[in-house]
Amino acid sequence: MTRCFFHLDASDIPSNPSQDELHTHLYGGKAPKPGTVAIGNQVRDLFLRLGVQPSTRAVDLVSIALAVTAADTFVLRDETDTGWSRQIEIYLPLLNPEPWKGATADLSRTLGFLSGDSWTFEFLPGGEEPPAKAAIARHQPRLDVSSGDSVSLFSGGLDSTVYALTAIKKSERPILVSHGYTGDKEVQNDIVGKLPKRLQHASVNAWPNSDLRSDISMRTRSFLFLAIAALVCDVRSRLSGGALPLFVPENGLIALNAPLTPRRIGSNSTRTTHPYYLMGMQSIFDAVGIPAAIKNPFELLTKGEMVAGLSDDGLFRILASETVSCGKWKRDGMQCGRCVPCLIRRASLYAGNVDDQTQYQSPDLAEVLGKEDHRDDLVAMMTAVRRLETNNLERWVAQSGPLPTGQPRRDSLVDVCRRGILEVGRYLSDSGLRL
Repeated sequence: MTRCFFHLDASDIPSNPSQDELHTHLYGGKAPKPGTVAIGNQVRDLFLRLGVQPSTRAVDLVSIALAVTAADTFVLRDETDTGWSRQIEIYLPLLNPEPWKGATADLSRTLGFLSGDSWTFEFLPGGEEPPAKAAIARHQPRLDVSSGDSVSLFSGGLDSTVYALTAIKKSERPILVSHGYTGDKEVQNDIVGKLPKRLQHASVNAWPNSDLRSDISMRTRSFLFLAIAALVCDVRSRLSGGALPLFVPENGLIALNAPLTPRRIGSNSTRTTHPYYLMGMQSIFDAVGIPAAIKNPFELLTKGEMVAGLSDDGLFRILASETVSCGKWKRDGMQCGRCVPCLIRRASLYAGNVDDQTQYQSPDLAEVLGKEDHRDDLVAMMTAVRRLETNNLERWVAQSGPLPTGQPRRDSLVDVCRRGILEVGRYLSDSGLRL
């Protein structure tokens, strides 16, 4: 078990903490002492850039998300008994702890589903305060949140780009929210700058930093992503009242992320946009009064079906190859072409009849199949296509997380998984692979 303590004042951090403790300077720019952590300095600037004073509940949500991100980054899975699941205790000051004390069960359950860990929370008084209205009025540059009618996550990937272009075609004006990590930020800004209509774009890098070794799994990244988006919903709703739509654009196959093979159940199945996780986040928002209504507009579409909806759009045909789907692309500055997200991406552009001009490290999949150190994801995807013929698909899909109890929606989610796998199967087969 690791106890994680968060401090707004770096001088409160002890010099010789216990080995089972992690101490973090919350909203700090640089880790103040060896063996400690800092996170969130840029987020304070975002509070000012929004142009409207955020509510206490929204700032407290962001503080919780930063704390979770710090713990997820620096509490190591390989030092646990199982080599995976961690027991993490969070001791965090909030400005108004009371509403959150009633939401701790939802937080623990939702984060446990997301990361596979055991999370407990103790909320203390003395948290980060929203910036003063006078400081917000003086700050430049500022976002014009009043010009938006919704909020949408924007990763710079194919799905979020499809949503932004689709919304513009419908004369909608989503405020785009991004994790502005190094490398990702440049891609995101480039695509936003090429959209046919100027949309407000809130980008921030939480920048967890320390001299400690970090864990690479980062299963809770979408929790911080949604918290920042909910913050934007909060400030926008303060101008007009009412909950704001918060869109999480992700194709149905990836959102469900059913394990491609039996050995991929659990640690190899991420749940960052799974319907059950999004439902848990909505429960948390509702419990504390966060004015955001989460919706995945593409949960019942395959990636290829999404692409097909814009296949006649000249700008999309150009931008599609500039988007990034690969989680490994920053290693060499090029998308690999052989991981699961890349395979689904390539199949979607093929299905949507959009010429894929993306530069891949491994453009030839037959060659990938012959390389033992490269072929794992491709073989898993080919196995999944074959499994469709013999497996109970509903039971298979449910291995990644609980499905809705309502049968019509449940059936629709299972069917989008089926169509998505078949979509990839057709691409692999037409690429010359024997399934």
